Amino acid sequence: MKENMQTESLPFHPSMEKTPLIETSHLGKRFGSIIALEDAQLKCYQGETHVLIGENGAGKSTMVKIICGVTKRDTGDIYMNGEKIEINNAQDANRHKIAAVFQELSLIQNLSVAENIFLGSEPVNRLGRIHFKQIYQTAQAFLTQIGLDLNSRVLVRDLTLCQQQLVEIAKALYKNPDVLILDEATSALGEKEVRWLFAIMHKLTKEEGKGILFISHRMDELEQVADRATIFRDAHYIMTFPWGELGNEEIVEHISGKKSAGDIVTKPLGSKTEVALEVKRASKGTCLHDLNFQLRKGEILGIAGLSGHGQVELLHALFGDGEFDAGELLVNGRNAKIHNARQALANGIVLIPEDRKNDGLLLSRSIGENITMMCLKEISTSGILSSAKEKKTVADAIKRMNIKVFSADLPVSSLSGGNQQKVVIAKALATNAKVILLSDPTRGIDIGTKNEIYRLMTELTAEGYSIIFYSTETAELLMLCNRVLVFYEGRIAAELEGSQVTEKNIITQSVGAGGEKE
Repeated sequence: MKENMQTESLPFHPSMEKTPLIETSHLGKRFGSIIALEDAQLKCYQGETHVLIGENGAGKSTMVKIICGVTKRDTGDIYMNGEKIEINNAQDANRHKIAAVFQELSLIQNLSVAENIFLGSEPVNRLGRIHFKQIYQTAQAFLTQIGLDLNSRVLVRDLTLCQQQLVEIAKALYKNPDVLILDEATSALGEKEVRWLFAIMHKLTKEEGKGILFISHRMDELEQVADRATIFRDAHYIMTFPWGELGNEEIVEHISGKKSAGDIVTKPLGSKTEVALEVKRASKGTCLHDLNFQLRKGEILGIAGLSGHGQVELLHALFGDGEFDAGELLVNGRNAKIHNARQALANGIVLIPEDRKNDGLLLSRSIGENITMMCLKEISTSGILSSAKEKKTVADAIKRMNIKVFSADLPVSSLSGGNQQKVVIAKALATNAKVILLSDPTRGIDIGTKNEIYRLMTELTAEGYSIIFYSTETAELLMLCNRVLVFYEGRIAAELEGSQVTEKNIITQSVGAGGEKE
């Protein structure tokens, strides 16, 4: 990548190479009694982006984790360019020029961008000490070369989640891999960053003859990059097909056998007279300016706009995490002062954050502990935790959310991404808060789980809950929201309602084009 990014070559097509760049045969993996992958296969050729699709827990991530040495296989073989290879750890994968980017970041927060890129391969001076000047200069040059506007000296902890994901991608690209694995690598990226990544992917495959294994649950992304696709279901290989050979409905049927989400939800309109929450003239630093809006009881109020225009900051401010500098907040018509999460919960407001791994869960704790951690007062008597109430709360949550779990005593990290998100939602619902702030809740989860969350959202509004819903997927807003606030540079550029809620209007207002709403 470091050299090849600067060279031009003829377009490459997978048909030019009959032997797979990487191939797996009869791969199998078990975790105790749980089958994670069984008798699975995959072929990725030079010059192609091969997408893996399926629900969470279908076996996709287990497959790529075996290929990149994160997980050791129980059965099966791996081949590169027709030759059998052994991959038992990450070092083996590096030696065979395989690099991976996962949704779960592997960055060290207290190190700089450059130190993370070079981690494990730092250059040293004559005294054997790390040559930091060289690290910063080389990393900065590489970031510029691949088109990223990042400062190599900045600590990772000071970057946004989107920027951290870009560093993770840059770290993999710097290894100059022949096989690049992208497992939900776009889930934290904005539209601009996704376009950048897709341009890089095109250069790697079509100009340099690399192979890419790409996992995403967003059909619009797959349509832009896929050459061929492999479907997994219930830990088994189902089929491989050239992209374009099957329609979206057929793909969904092969993935889950379920109908598309648009057939299973009804858009809630909300109350015409009752207001659950109102924001007046609210501002916060340089990120939010003079916000005025109402959340009606029983509605899903959509929040749209390009990433980084204040949407996430709004939700966190409403939950007392970085409060407003000015303005008023009214809950059920009464003025509310919210300076922290405890006060937000006391006012019946709960946040389901965008980063479930770092902000929504304690990964080392059990599923049950995660579900009840925000409602300990409600399940205690005279300050003593009631085991009976705790078990009932956990059991009810698992049942309602349809969390696929062997035991609530297992660490929450043992669950798939979709089931982890269900735990985050269950934890929020256990507080009995009636205003729910959803920050991109379907990011990086499968079609089936998305449908369950859509259905739950509409059920909650029918039960008297009110939802503020920020999503980076316009299709979700169109499907679930009768009103959408479009943010641009920290302001509400437009309030769309009813027939005005269209993709064209949302995009137009998101880029500051303004104009008449159709």
